Amino acid sequence: MVPLGPFEPAPHLAVAVSGGADSLALALLARDWAGAAGGMVTGLVVDHGLRPASADEARLTLRRLAGIGIAARLLVLEGLARGPGLAARARTARYAALEGACRQAGILHLLLGHHAADQAETVAMRLLARSGPAGLAGMAALAETEAVRLLRPLLTVPPARLRATLRAAGLDWVEDPSNADPAAARARLRLLRADRGGTGPATRALVAAARLRGAARAGAECTAAGELAARARLHPEGFAVLTPGPIGATALGALLRMLGGQAHAPSPRQLAVLAANPRPATLAGVYLLPAGRTGPPGALLLVREP
Repeated sequence: MVPLGPFEPAPHLAVAVSGGADSLALALLARDWAGAAGGMVTGLVVDHGLRPASADEARLTLRRLAGIGIAARLLVLEGLARGPGLAARARTARYAALEGACRQAGILHLLLGHHAADQAETVAMRLLARSGPAGLAGMAALAETEAVRLLRPLLTVPPARLRATLRAAGLDWVEDPSNADPAAARARLRLLRADRGGTGPATRALVAAARLRGAARAGAECTAAGELAARARLHPEGFAVLTPGPIGATALGALLRMLGGQAHAPSPRQLAVLAANPRPATLAGVYLLPAGRTGPPGALLLVREP
């Protein structure tokens, strides 16, 4: 947790608890960490309603959290219909519910139970999807949204360690059958890895690669922040003015993503061309126009498309 700080005095942490071993172990560890700092933990249990047993499993998880002294809240997702993109839609709805609960309770930190095997699978999936260097860094240990700080403190911890922690504490957990459903790409990769404990050499290599890529990504983001501080002027009405001249592709991508309200930056190829020679264009839902009176000669005005 220390590298993910700083934290306020007596921190209040929220933990997303599915009822599985990983998130339940995270809740137990977070309880002890926050308690030592004079703080507290709130569990957030989401019932997605996609399996008949989900409601019972959610109530069982609430009882288990209460048994280890963690107050918890049940969040019920509604309107998730089966069909194309179900996993992505369910994930989006789950994160929205979790962040909404944190905002309502005034909690700044939301802990997620992704571990080393999850990170290895994420990197493998992005390799198959031909992601760029930033994507191959895998999941970030710290990411900030509009509402909360998303923290993943267990990304280097094998799941076998987490199960051992629960057994030592005399705690049981819920096994989600969808985690072994070969219809899902992640589950197929999990079966191919044949490393349920997350301690094998392939898993360790992928996690180590993600850490190196993550450090490089963080460095690039710091450089981009410095460039934007020097080159871009943001206006509260939702547009920006960019001074003339080439700019780093990472910096331009971050600016376009923010102004266009996109989840991701444009493709590296498109960004590289425009960053080397910024000019009037349309990219990622953003108009780049001559700034005119809003900036110095040669500056560009960046504004979201209608």
